[in-house]
Amino acid sequence: MTQKVLAKLISFAGCDKLGLFKIAIASSCLMIVPQEQVRAASIFIANHSFEDPIAPQQGTTGFYTDNNSPVVIGNWYNAHSPGADQGVLDPTKSQILTGQNWFYNLQPVPDGDQVAYSDGGTIAQTLSAVLQPNTRYTLSAYIGRRNVIAFPANSIQLVAGNILVSSNSVTPAAGTFERVTVSYTSGGVGDPLIGKPLEIYLSSFGSHTNFDNVTLDASPIPEPSAILGLLGFGLLGIASKLRQKQ
Repeated sequence: MTQKVLAKLISFAGCDKLGLFKIAIASSCLMIVPQEQVRAASIFIANHSFEDPIAPQQGTTGFYTDNNSPVVIGNWYNAHSPGADQGVLDPTKSQILTGQNWFYNLQPVPDGDQVAYSDGGTIAQTLSAVLQPNTRYTLSAYIGRRNVIAFPANSIQLVAGNILVSSNSVTPAAGTFERVTVSYTSGGVGDPLIGKPLEIYLSSFGSHTNFDNVTLDASPIPEPSAILGLLGFGLLGIASKLRQKQ
């Protein structure tokens, strides 16, 4: 597509060398812009909005908690926080079952019916994807705050062997969610972390943080040599046209 556009521009320029010089500059833009517009691909995250298992599972609270299992929420595990109270919550069911609308009110839920919660600790998932070279990763999640409760510090992290990037703590308005996004750009093939499994950590440093709708996108970044190669190809075409006009 770029070459077709360039050919049309050259035909309009005719024998005007100044016009051809301007086309050379324009061609560099045509060569580079498509490289920057590589579309992001979504990386699969199992149970990304915490709809499994279905709450309520215990008593009349609308919560599901299993502190005795390493997998506290479907596909997510308890990382670095043995015995921490973690699980899923359906705010609507909790309000109905407990009658405490003023306490559990978290509406609307960003995605689906349920959210994850942690009363101190880290909910984590190891993905099937591994860290790729020259790629920009964008991790996003919603962090929710119940109404009348002290709200702890929190973070979301992207990990591949080491912590790649971590969010600052946020404090949503009572009864609401706030979207948090962090980005990381990987190095070249010589980066020792390339090929390490990607992991996501959702951390609450106290009671009680909610998480929902976790997403991770990846956008490949062209090598500078590839961009320069395309630019050189375009300029060679311009030079050829200039010789033909002489």
